[in-house]
Amino acid sequence: MFWINFKKSVLLMLGILLLFSLAIPSVNAEQGNKDTADITGRIVKNINKDWTFHKGTQGTDENYSASNFNNSSWQKISLPHTWNVEDGSGITENYKGDGWYRKELNIPASYKGKKLYLQFEAANKEAEVFVNGKSVHTHIGGYSAFIVDITDYVKYGDENIVAVRVNNEVKDSAPLQGDFTFWGGIYRSVNLLVTDKTHIDVNDYGSSGVYVTIPNNQFIEKSAEATLTVPVTISRDDVESKSNSIEVRALIKDAEGKIISRTELKADGKKLKSADLLGDQAVFTGTMKVSNPHLWNGTKDPYQYTVEVAISRKGDVIDKVNEKVGFRYYSIDPDKGFFLNGKSYPLHGVDLHQDRKGYGNAVPDSVRAEDFELIKEIGANTLRLAHYQHSQYDYNKADEMGLVVWSEIPLVNKMSPTKEFSDNTEKQLTELIKQNYNHPSIVTWGLENEFGGSGSYMSDTSLTDEEQYAKETELINRLATKAKELDPNRPTTQALQGNSSFLGTEGYSKILQKSLAWNQSAGVDLASFNTYFGWYYNKAGELAQYLDNLHEKYPNIPLGISEYGGGANPYQHQLIDDNFINNWNKNRSDSRGPWQPEEYQNYLHESAWNIISQRPYLWATHVWNMFDFGVAGKNEATTPGINTKGLVSYDRQVKKDAFYFYKAQWNKDDKFVYITSRRYTERKESITPVKVYSNLKEVTLTVNGKDYGQGRLQQSGVFVWDNVELQENDNKVTASAKKADGTNVTDSVTTWKVVK
Repeated sequence: MFWINFKKSVLLMLGILLLFSLAIPSVNAEQGNKDTADITGRIVKNINKDWTFHKGTQGTDENYSASNFNNSSWQKISLPHTWNVEDGSGITENYKGDGWYRKELNIPASYKGKKLYLQFEAANKEAEVFVNGKSVHTHIGGYSAFIVDITDYVKYGDENIVAVRVNNEVKDSAPLQGDFTFWGGIYRSVNLLVTDKTHIDVNDYGSSGVYVTIPNNQFIEKSAEATLTVPVTISRDDVESKSNSIEVRALIKDAEGKIISRTELKADGKKLKSADLLGDQAVFTGTMKVSNPHLWNGTKDPYQYTVEVAISRKGDVIDKVNEKVGFRYYSIDPDKGFFLNGKSYPLHGVDLHQDRKGYGNAVPDSVRAEDFELIKEIGANTLRLAHYQHSQYDYNKADEMGLVVWSEIPLVNKMSPTKEFSDNTEKQLTELIKQNYNHPSIVTWGLENEFGGSGSYMSDTSLTDEEQYAKETELINRLATKAKELDPNRPTTQALQGNSSFLGTEGYSKILQKSLAWNQSAGVDLASFNTYFGWYYNKAGELAQYLDNLHEKYPNIPLGISEYGGGANPYQHQLIDDNFINNWNKNRSDSRGPWQPEEYQNYLHESAWNIISQRPYLWATHVWNMFDFGVAGKNEATTPGINTKGLVSYDRQVKKDAFYFYKAQWNKDDKFVYITSRRYTERKESITPVKVYSNLKEVTLTVNGKDYGQGRLQQSGVFVWDNVELQENDNKVTASAKKADGTNVTDSVTTWKVVK
């Protein structure tokens, strides 16, 4: 009887605990104003709702940050928000200047005695934060998170006014220029953080404050030692306390929640009472061993553990941070490419910008999720997150999906010669690395994109070429050194101009040699190239000799392709024959003109992939770009304000033909057939070739009941039928392939007609 009652009591208690745990909301940037608090004492309150906004500069007789300012005429908005959603992807330049945000923020009296912070996940490009009319903090850098300590500026038990002036003008910080829209606004979430005065440092360059280092070597397969570094802010009372009651402990849980390892972290190897403190800061460290860890193994098995770090006072937890980690090791061979966990793992994938039609860069996570579904469908196993730090959502999704990531800072095309520019660029690199240190998906830090590709390195061209190059070399060396200091386990890389028609062969060769010298003398480990053979310069097939020559000349530098491809309007069509290709190669201005047929994009990707797939020495290759993206002022292919090189349209509604070409190469599980040029509905030719992409071995074609048999295999995944006859109207074109289980997969098009 005792045992039965005991079991009932235990089950009742477990039920109560379960209900309690379900009642605790999780951290979600889209919850609005809900509190997120747990028994640790840390409160995370999302404050995205109920802001007001005004676009424009504050007048000399106005004070937009003042508590008594009347903002009733301002626009009511919620975050994330950009003021360029209308003009950021248009034919004219987007508005660059000040935008002002205001919010009433109630601070309960119960928060008194705590530490209060505002956490901005990003605001582009310069953000000045005011609390009750006082300027508290200014952050420069439009893509990284930052923290603002508002403890001493708020009124407890009362309403407070938070005002933020955001400016997206091009000033003395990176990026100075780039082929993408500089969206303005608070375009990611904002949270109010409330902590004990003693807490894991939330202000260490906007990071979580927990750094988990896992050795990048094969020995972790049997026994992995995770080293933890945790900066902690300690209250004066705890520093002076004789009871030595503060403890910092950590544990690792597997994906099922089982505790694998524990340890107590110490400051300089000592308990807090005995440690040498620098003011109110102490860095706690410790190690935890995991025997035979389950490896994070790319898209095959992206297994993750959870590291929990908790601070307790007299046995009560007062702060806690959880971080996901993955155990993996990798290497890059200049001849054999990328290896993950000791096995060859060729990296093929896409570049990614963060914006989308109708949202600009202020894309909610719930909408952004579709991007990753499309990336999964195409079968990519690597992402280059260009040309700046992306949201934590993107990095988390890459971790979960097993996508290998190249993450970079927005040092694009040119630099400024000022000390302020270099200092801020190093700060943006520091934020990038510290905020993303624990992501197993990230394998390299990108330092620059296309420096010198236009013939100069500086926004200030009063300097000679030699002076510019010396300044740039100094900055690259500084960044490479800082990256190694912060994270010695990951290599650095750069994205170089692959060629340049306006520099000429000799001019480009000089720029190339100068850039690759940074791999030999400035500490940059890897090099990749933005190559547009057959689009901006040269012929498509000449990419092969270009790559082989580079590999032969620089045998010790791991080489890759950071960008390749070409633009396409999916509603522009033309049969691509030798005459079209020859005319295109003679008229390079066509690549920036009004006519970009979808079929030519197909041709470029077929040619490039045929070359890439035969060169295992390429450490990684990335298609430019997964999606069309906004470039204010651009006007190509009758799509104003859009870069059309995406495999999917800007609104994500159209998967261009080339999307299915790569799906045929990379996704071997989702069996399909796809008839290309399906949107080429009105044709002049009654006798036409038909092309199908498929990841099956054989494809047959019937047109209007006529059997054209199996297609000619042009290359892997590409099937072609020549001299297919169409009737004037009512054509039915059907491609079919048989799966291993004997079932058929088909695709049909019924919209083609011949117009004389």
